[in-house]
Amino acid sequence: MAPSVHIIGCGLIGTSIALSLNKSGYTVTIEDLNSDHVRQALRMGLPKATAVKQLQPQIIFICVPPSAAAKTLNEAFRDNQGALLIDVSSVRNSILAELDAELIQSGLVMGAHPMAGREVAGPGAARADLFQDRIWVLTQGSAQSQAQASQLISDMGGSVVTMNPEDHDRAVALISHVPQLLSSTLAAQLLEADQSDLSISGSGLADAIRIAGSDPRLWGDIVQGNAAEISRVLRKVSAELAELSTALEMDDRERIESTLRAGNEGKLRIPGKHGTGQDRFESVNVMISDQPGALAELFSGVGTLSINLEDVRIEHVMGAPSGIVQLFVPAGQSEGLEQGLQDRGFDTRGRQ
Repeated sequence: MAPSVHIIGCGLIGTSIALSLNKSGYTVTIEDLNSDHVRQALRMGLPKATAVKQLQPQIIFICVPPSAAAKTLNEAFRDNQGALLIDVSSVRNSILAELDAELIQSGLVMGAHPMAGREVAGPGAARADLFQDRIWVLTQGSAQSQAQASQLISDMGGSVVTMNPEDHDRAVALISHVPQLLSSTLAAQLLEADQSDLSISGSGLADAIRIAGSDPRLWGDIVQGNAAEISRVLRKVSAELAELSTALEMDDRERIESTLRAGNEGKLRIPGKHGTGQDRFESVNVMISDQPGALAELFSGVGTLSINLEDVRIEHVMGAPSGIVQLFVPAGQSEGLEQGLQDRGFDTRGRQ
């Protein structure tokens, strides 16, 4: 039989875990200090726990803000002897420093950070498939605890990598926490911008500030819990920006292009679609009308060409009832896609 699972904290991550495990046949219960979160989760069909001590769950997911994680873990350990405690916080060292020594020595506490999320928060944004094909980073815990956690993650469609807490915090500062702060900082500059300036903005700005809509209270908690590592990266970025400012003032074209080239090279280091090297794609731009069925018609037309789309982006045309759809395909296939779409009457706008 699948072990019983209890979720403490039913925001986006906690509710998504509950929905996913419930769908996989686990007995799942939830609790949250926020009664509105509980009501939303109940409407999704998740059962509320009325007396957790009597339930004696075998596995407990701790899905609370990082500042409350250590206290919640310590209490859960005292109240549920023998249960595996899985903390999904995106920081580790600051939480470990506050855990009871007995809990750490037991091997029953497992850091399991899902590299998944959305720029919207709360149980209303939860999805049962949120962790499909996503990586979870496991830290600390006994071999048996790691095996149990790995099985749960597998049942949610995810995969596992293991890291020590120090390496985890260093990595997420660069790949997650600093991007959030940079996105928010850039978006904050728009508060004083003229509306006429914003009216001509395009997809570049939208891409750069997409995650700026994240929950400020939650993210304030996260970045404070990983302050030292985040500060180290921010200082390097700040120094680079200061040098760029000087280069612009001194008309130092070589220095400016050096940063742009380094950015090109850094981007290529991110694993591609299939997890190996950076995939090489080409794109075809297609103008479509902003009306029901237009996008479905385009996708249907692509389907008749037997060409696999690797990615899709949509840029709305400001002040016009139309949009540009950028279709990404493997290198070497864009010419065939463009010609095929033109033959079927679509308004293509060039290849990249």
